[in-house]
Amino acid sequence: MVNETTFESIKIRSLILWIVVFFIIMCLFYLITRNLLVDAEWDVIVGFLFYIVLGWWIIRNFNRVHLNYEKFLGHVPPNYNWLFLFTIIIAVIILSLGLGELSRYIISTIDPNLLNQLPSTSVFYTPEETPLAPFLNFMDFIIAVIMAPIVEELLFRGIILHRFTIKWGVKWAILGSSIIFGFLHTDIVGAFIFAVVMCILYIKTASIFVPILAHMINNMLAYLMQILSTFSPDSTVASHSLGVAVLLLMISIVVIAYFLYKNWPQRYWRPPYFQEVYDGIPENLYYE
Repeated sequence: MVNETTFESIKIRSLILWIVVFFIIMCLFYLITRNLLVDAEWDVIVGFLFYIVLGWWIIRNFNRVHLNYEKFLGHVPPNYNWLFLFTIIIAVIILSLGLGELSRYIISTIDPNLLNQLPSTSVFYTPEETPLAPFLNFMDFIIAVIMAPIVEELLFRGIILHRFTIKWGVKWAILGSSIIFGFLHTDIVGAFIFAVVMCILYIKTASIFVPILAHMINNMLAYLMQILSTFSPDSTVASHSLGVAVLLLMISIVVIAYFLYKNWPQRYWRPPYFQEVYDGIPENLYYE
């Protein structure tokens, strides 16, 4: 396998140490400034700085190992079926909605009163919380829709996928990196499925731009749905129909299962940085 040494020298455990140190510093800073900043301001500051630190760690390591950026990033595939991309993203979002509906139904069967205690899904900060509400809402959007997709794709589909492939092969690398991604999100199952789809898109197209764009679209749509729920929070929280949950899950599972069946990695597939290029075509596509 080519170019393995590039990713072998990028140690994930060093990232874990960086994250631990980051949160220790943030906790100390919070203790010092807790009377100066409200929770809303802190949420945005920590989120913004967190992705800055992750991004800096990624770029620092890329430069240290002299990464071939052109090979790693790839190019947007010509004549790519963007409708297909949009369809699979919608399917993943429908899956998350179905899982949410099902979880609320299960909660309602245990104790209907628990539904009224669920936290609000509003993504907006209000002037009552902070006078900086408009600016914080704007920054929250930038973090969720732009910063998070770029940094998370470079980390999970870029670094971790390649690192795990060296150890366990591409199929287990997809599953392993996706499990970690899932457990770092509140919607574990939906995030896991989403991560698997992003891995396949990256490997199949040999372009990190495709999963980054897909991730941005996914977060944008999720953000818009939370905005809509802000205007009718009661109906959103109270919704717990088993029929709706089953319908959403059936539709999404059929589409996602078909996608995975048609695109699950073949034995010869490799992550983009390990692929050879023949006549300008990445080998994963060249042999199809």
